[in-house]
Amino acid sequence: MKESWLDIPTSDGVMNTYTACPDEGGPFPTVLFYMDAPGKREELHDMA
Repeated sequence: MKESWLDIPTSDGVMNTYTACPDEGGPFPTVLFYMDAPGKREELHDMA
């Protein structure tokens, strides 16, 4: 699994994002996870 952090500039500042994708194969669909009230945490990375 390829994992990385990406900072995306927005009109309100920088949005820090986490990306994960399979090493090979595909094509694969895009899946977006929005953080909930507790915020970014390892459980969300595990789900991705």
